[in-house]
Amino acid sequence: MRYVTVVAYPDEEGINRLDRRVIELGLDYRAIHRMELLANDTVAMFAEGRGDIEGLRQILSESPEVFEFSVSGDEDGFFSYTRYAADDLTRMLMEDRRESSYLIDMPIEHTIDGGLRVTYIGTEAAFTDVLSEQPEGVRIEVERTGTYTPGPRHIVSRLTERQREVLRAAITLGYYQEPRKATHDEIAAVAGLSETTVGEHLRKVEATVFSSLHMGATDR
Repeated sequence: MRYVTVVAYPDEEGINRLDRRVIELGLDYRAIHRMELLANDTVAMFAEGRGDIEGLRQILSESPEVFEFSVSGDEDGFFSYTRYAADDLTRMLMEDRRESSYLIDMPIEHTIDGGLRVTYIGTEAAFTDVLSEQPEGVRIEVERTGTYTPGPRHIVSRLTERQREVLRAAITLGYYQEPRKATHDEIAAVAGLSETTVGEHLRKVEATVFSSLHMGATDR
């Protein structure tokens, strides 16, 4: 069993008005845990986010595309249910999904540069369909691929985008190698952050990873 993770970038015409307003809100993190195209041509979506929860509520309440919604939590972490009118791009993507043999490994994550990070699970042949049958108006970039192993890879989805950036820089520079080949100052230079901020991000990353591993051990 294989997986491929891609980032899809819709052009300006491919972004519906509702999503454009949410993107402009600048939430710290967005991820879609479940999305279904319903028989009445609306989309039901269960999502997670961090950031301006009151701004999101205002956008959802004012949008004519939204028929119903519920948001619970606070700016440090919230979940939302939204039912909204299907746009052409979403309708095409979800209808193509019904006719394909691959599975989507949730959640689907929004990237800070306006893309959607999606991981597909299946065979090599299924991935060929994924990469060759995308609708017009979408640019696809392959981020990574390999043998699918569920587990710790999903911990990354619990990190903020900035934490992931710092973690990528730390791994690339050899911060976690033995002996250690990089300092906080060197990571800060690559990430464009202060040394103190890098240290704070790495501590939060490590706390998230270690707590997840501990929970996994105690659940067995």
